[in-house]
Amino acid sequence: MKQLLLSILLVACSFVAKAQMAQFQALYIYNFAKNIGWPSEDANKELVITVIGDNDLAAELNKLAATKAVGTRKVVVKESATTNGLQKSDIVFIGEAKSGQIGSLMSAQEGNKNLIVSGKKGLCAQGAGISFLSEGGKLKFEISNKNISKRGLQVSQKLISLGTEVD
Repeated sequence: MKQLLLSILLVACSFVAKAQMAQFQALYIYNFAKNIGWPSEDANKELVITVIGDNDLAAELNKLAATKAVGTRKVVVKESATTNGLQKSDIVFIGEAKSGQIGSLMSAQEGNKNLIVSGKKGLCAQGAGISFLSEGGKLKFEISNKNISKRGLQVSQKLISLGTEVD
């Protein structure tokens, strides 16, 4: 009986930790959006965030989008199971479980002015602009100014200084 209760407690704790991680990642992504120099022709358009393979994060972003904008831009969150057939997105997040598809994502999004964010450490080396990582139980991020600039975007020095620059 004790073992069953311990197992239930461990499963419950993992769900709580995953939900908290999604909340923090959503806040980070919202702040990333505020610190990116978006093309001026997009100023009056919706800011579209597409989430690949992370339903918890998409749900948290939808909660933020219901009450917050990025400047004057309304935030719209879309979900996708794959990197194929994505509509125009300003930010594309690829979850850790789908990180093996980063190459096809980069090919599919070539020429688009968008920010690619990954849920797995080290994907800036494969073209992502920002990669989340966990260090000492804290959520942090790697950032590649070079990769972000290649996609036609500008990143604030403030954002670069908050992450670990990998260029």
